[in-house]
Amino acid sequence: MMELRKKMEQALAPRVYPGMPDTANQQTVLVVEDEAIIRMSTVAVLEDAGYGVFEAQNGNQALEQLAQHAEIGILLTDVRMPGRMNGLALVSRVQRDYPAIRAIVMSAHTTAAEANEAGALGFVLKPYMPQTVIRAVRDTVLRH
Repeated sequence: MMELRKKMEQALAPRVYPGMPDTANQQTVLVVEDEAIIRMSTVAVLEDAGYGVFEAQNGNQALEQLAQHAEIGILLTDVRMPGRMNGLALVSRVQRDYPAIRAIVMSAHTTAAEANEAGALGFVLKPYMPQTVIRAVRDTVLRH
């Protein structure tokens, strides 16, 4: 339990990510994750790195956020979530309805190839270090 607490404190601690171009962190990210602790730590890491962040705990909430916030440019989603829509289905739907939004999939249960087939441009294997998420978002922004 102490190790989990230490990891959470490290994940939530403010971090500086050197070498990130100013334009890379002028994006707004929608984090879709049903596990509250993972969602909160991911949101905190992205905010500390200078990104604007919205959050949702399932696919339906994500679609509501996208409809309300045109500034969202990156979708960062888990695959396994409650409800009818998993993360891969969400990516496919977002690519159809919001083609300018770039998607990144986070999962321990899916492959990068499956994420790519759904339309994701990036993949983060869980569990991940905070720098891995920042790098995936930055690389997706800079590549496209």
